[in-house]
Amino acid sequence: MMERVLMNGNGMANRVSDSAADGRMRAGFSAVVRAVVLAGLALALQSCGGRYQAPLDDQSAVLERTAPPIYSTTGPSSVGGVADSAPVSSSGSSANTGGSASGATVAPARAIAAGVRVQPADGVNVNVVNDPGGIRRTSIARQPLGGSAPVSPQEPAPATAPASSPAVSSPAANAPTAGTPSTNAGAPLVGQSHIVARGETLYSIAWQYSLDYRALALANNLQAPYTIYPDQRLSLNIGSVSNNALQSVPAIPAAPAGTAAVASGQRPAAAEASRRTGNVPSRVIEDIAWQWPVEGRVLRTFSGSAATTSRGIDIGARRGDPVYAAADGDVVYSGRGIQGQGDLIIIRHSARHLSAYSHNSSMLVSAGARIRAGDKIAEVGTDSRGSELLHFEVRVDGAPVDPARYLPAR
Repeated sequence: MMERVLMNGNGMANRVSDSAADGRMRAGFSAVVRAVVLAGLALALQSCGGRYQAPLDDQSAVLERTAPPIYSTTGPSSVGGVADSAPVSSSGSSANTGGSASGATVAPARAIAAGVRVQPADGVNVNVVNDPGGIRRTSIARQPLGGSAPVSPQEPAPATAPASSPAVSSPAANAPTAGTPSTNAGAPLVGQSHIVARGETLYSIAWQYSLDYRALALANNLQAPYTIYPDQRLSLNIGSVSNNALQSVPAIPAAPAGTAAVASGQRPAAAEASRRTGNVPSRVIEDIAWQWPVEGRVLRTFSGSAATTSRGIDIGARRGDPVYAAADGDVVYSGRGIQGQGDLIIIRHSARHLSAYSHNSSMLVSAGARIRAGDKIAEVGTDSRGSELLHFEVRVDGAPVDPARYLPAR
């Protein structure tokens, strides 16, 4: 440590160390800093000490505030009018008093949320969920047009039938209504009729409604040669036709409506040339030898209760496979005029027995042709669902029967 020699006023020498001198300098600097800080604080307090004001709420014991306007749907004012509300005192937390502009008593305020209270206008209840005083759906009624009684929203008024339009005068105004395919085979369709379309035959019309074609001819007083015409109206009510009368009906030719007379009794060369050969199993039922119309597995069996006019069996096969006549007979319909059946062929095997072949891709025979069992009459096609199959039916006296009762066992 170094020492310095200082001369005092009397000429005496004093020895002072450097460390003692540094301590005295630091102490003096700290005193100056404290003095400056204290002076600054004093000036700050002096500048704002006389201007401080407490918040408004702290300057008065009771503060009167004007409540905001509340929209009211009651009273003489129009909907959406503003109702004056009384001032709300902040000095009371459990009850609020005041009067409206008219001096009427105001309903007590309701708490609708934590810390929030609403002072309603005259005649207005605050709509609070699950509050008995709130507005509810059951209190609303609708006044229908015409001055009828209000209708409760829970019990809607029964629908009123629309006024019927005036009838249009026409020659067929009093004629029977158009027929629909029957789901009750052989039952008379009272009051129903069918409008003949071009290409239809008595056989195809009767087949649509599961009726006996002979009874259909007698019910409409048709005489030989039993010609029908496009737009002709045929009654479907065969209830007055007796079984004895059916026995007296001669063979009815397959004459399509609106077409030239067809040559009947001729065997098509193409059908004969492509006929089935070999030992073909057959089964004789009611003096008719039956055979399977196509080779394939039965996809759907017969159902007498099915609500459809196509009651038969579906036989799976490949598109283009040959379709053979199930028995000897005459072609009485060949066309696609029956909805849902595609290309359809109907063959009459006797006065009582018919067979039908639906969903063909091509047909090789026409109405009036004479064919033999095993003759190729068509080729397999697809149904409306795109499945490759043949739909096969047998009708007796117009009624669908199970083809399995007539076809030979496999």
